[in-house]
Amino acid sequence: MASDSKYKVSALAYRPQRFSEVVSQEFATKTLKNAIISGKTAHSYLFSGPRGTGKTTIARIFAKALNCLNPVNGEPCNKCENCIEITNGSHPDVFELDAASNRGIDDVRAIQDAAKYFPVKAKFKFFIVDEVHMLTIQAFNALLKTLEEPPAYLIFILATTNPEKVPATILSRCQKFGLHRLKIEEITEQLRKIANAEKISIDDDSLFLISKLGDGALRDALGIFDLAVSYCGNNISIDNLKEFLNIPDKEIYFKISDFIKNADSKAILQYFSELLEQGFDLITFYNGITEHFRNILLIIITSNPKQLDEPDNIREKYLTAAKDFTADSVLRLIKILLDNEARLKYSGNQKILLEVILTELCRIEKEVFDIATLIAELEALKKKTLNNLISRSGSEIPSAPVKSDSDNVIRDSEVVAKLKQLFVLEEHFISPSKIKK
Repeated sequence: MASDSKYKVSALAYRPQRFSEVVSQEFATKTLKNAIISGKTAHSYLFSGPRGTGKTTIARIFAKALNCLNPVNGEPCNKCENCIEITNGSHPDVFELDAASNRGIDDVRAIQDAAKYFPVKAKFKFFIVDEVHMLTIQAFNALLKTLEEPPAYLIFILATTNPEKVPATILSRCQKFGLHRLKIEEITEQLRKIANAEKISIDDDSLFLISKLGDGALRDALGIFDLAVSYCGNNISIDNLKEFLNIPDKEIYFKISDFIKNADSKAILQYFSELLEQGFDLITFYNGITEHFRNILLIIITSNPKQLDEPDNIREKYLTAAKDFTADSVLRLIKILLDNEARLKYSGNQKILLEVILTELCRIEKEVFDIATLIAELEALKKKTLNNLISRSGSEIPSAPVKSDSDNVIRDSEVVAKLKQLFVLEEHFISPSKIKK
């Protein structure tokens, strides 16, 4: 059966067409609307922020609102000729340039040539440059002159995910809007609206999981939602979703932390071997462990489970799990995980390296000592050694330590053993505070 050519992915079918439809970027949308209403628009803007947060979408709405034939309170009507053509990407006065693939000075000169001519149909001519940080230095220098003295009909909108790579000379000539990641609750609400509009049944756990996997980007979450619909049909459940995405269940990480708490390296390796048979991505699994102990640390320090981006039933489990650890012990575990993150990513044998890391996590507590007690024992052994020397010489205990003539170092097997323990502590960067064994 032939596919429907009219089908659009959710990110396009439900793309905001008015400022009021943009989610969680009120600072930018309200400012732009007020500028349109008051007639105080600038000639160059910079929209920065993570992917999928609405940079290009807001730029297009702004272009429609300024060129709309029947605007209402700074919003485009979406019905006039200009609005329809801009929405369809066919308006002759609104140009979009992908700086990632058109980054040279010749591409910018083409913009300069086009900017010399008045708009064909609209009041303003727009140039929307996406991923502007990818332009070369020569291209930026060529663009600078146009931004310094633009004609009254010309408006530039620069969009980037890396504003720190844009030269300061460009930044100083733009009004800057920093867009932020969307909250999980905001993405969940949008997904619920779309699911209702498409008559798709989806449970709250599935909505939460998809929203979390979106990582603050509504576009990414909508992409996962479309995949879930393709796999599950019009009835999406959390079990089918996890099977489709092949991601570890949270319960797996709680078992891992139990093995680490009990220092049971044998059990954790056996369990890891069972997990490998399920085909989990090792990097995803590793990141899950790191996030798991991060969540435990937050609970220990703040005692506020609401700071966790997890459902209520999972938050309750973290409250229980946090009682089995101290902040110092979790910090040591997280440090090992973060130190090995890059090694695991580029390792030629991730399985073996991950087995070693899991074993090290189980053994970390065995290598931790009470430093104050260790130093006290070391001093006692030094005194014992001195007493042995004195008893052989028949003298009283001197006020200063006695040193051998050969190398000026008191040698005693027990002292050396304790010193080795101190070196182990130093090697693991243990903070010089009392840490219970």
